[in-house]
Amino acid sequence: MIVKITKWLLLLVAFKVVVTLIVAQFYTDPRRDIPAREQLCRAFKPNTVFIGTSRTQYGIDPALFDALNRQKTRSYNFGIFSLSPYSSIQIAEDMLSSNPAVKTIYIELSALDYSTVALPPQQVIQDAIFRARVLADCPYIGLQDKTSSFLAGLNTTLFQMVSIAPQVLSAKKALNPGTDPIEGGANLLPNGYQSVTAALSKTSDRVLANKSATVQMLTVHPQTQRNTYYISRISQLIARAAQLGRKVIFYYPNNMTRDEQLILSQVAPFLPEENLIRLPEQPLFDALFKPENLFDAHHLNRKGAAVYTHFLQKESARR
Repeated sequence: MIVKITKWLLLLVAFKVVVTLIVAQFYTDPRRDIPAREQLCRAFKPNTVFIGTSRTQYGIDPALFDALNRQKTRSYNFGIFSLSPYSSIQIAEDMLSSNPAVKTIYIELSALDYSTVALPPQQVIQDAIFRARVLADCPYIGLQDKTSSFLAGLNTTLFQMVSIAPQVLSAKKALNPGTDPIEGGANLLPNGYQSVTAALSKTSDRVLANKSATVQMLTVHPQTQRNTYYISRISQLIARAAQLGRKVIFYYPNNMTRDEQLILSQVAPFLPEENLIRLPEQPLFDALFKPENLFDAHHLNRKGAAVYTHFLQKESARR
């Protein structure tokens, strides 16, 4: 009896796997799939691209950016959920090699310790090496926390590679998109932006925690110890772009966690001013954390994105 039940369960699982993989061939969430997003980006034919995590996805409005630039730019929002710093740099490298029409690449300066992007096997190793070397250069995070963070991030990355969970998620969204901005279907505009009108009703503890961590970046001093490896990778990318007559500019996300702040405080002070857009000063800084400008603790809604995009355009014009 047990053997018979086990066989039926295995058959059911096999059936679900086959259906999931078939559906995934016809639908993939471009907010979680780099090749799918690259295809959409090429089709849009931009000359300016914003690469970053979901904070970029919801926080930068390319149409507004272009309007403020009097249509001299044609920008694309290349926001990918939990995109790792390694992947961000790799996407930019590929863009420099294969898309000469893109003249300016903006990259979110981030330090997420996990990634839900399904990477090919050869990039999983490189991503892990990048994380390990960046963490090793950060004395403000204890060894136990470094080890825990690295292993947790690696586990998530490997799970995305060997599991059918991403395909299951794609299949669910294809059959039942839902309305949640993140867990629901992708409602991307041709320029890659996804607008969200919902807003928080009040300031949560998590928003306050993110604000407390982020505000520390306003007072970072050059005396801070360098994160040599991360800075070297950024410098190589900036130099390569310059050789090709193009430009790479990094920008702060609209908020960050405490662990991110500890790492980025070792990076930002050592980047050239012409290649870095820092956070705005008060009172504009406070506007990024007002509940009416957020739809959750990390992401700006349409109103908040307008505030942030105005700021980025003004700063980019200075460069």
